[in-house]
Amino acid sequence: GCIRVELKTDSLNERSRKAILRVGAQEEGTFRNHMITASGRIRHTVYYSMIDSEWPAVKANLEEKLRNSAK
Repeated sequence: GCIRVELKTDSLNERSRKAILRVGAQEEGTFRNHMITASGRIRHTVYYSMIDSEWPAVKANLEEKLRNSAK
């Protein structure tokens, strides 16, 4: 099985950053000057993860959100 899931997003993408945290991932750090975008901007990338021991709580949280959204 899977022991780790990684997610990453542009440091300027606040909407994605908040969504990733809402599902239960933990912020691990920022790769500064990680890449240059098509527009020439230097991008910093924020990395998040969930590990297998955290999955039961993450799953319960997601299931609760789904139940609440169906009401």
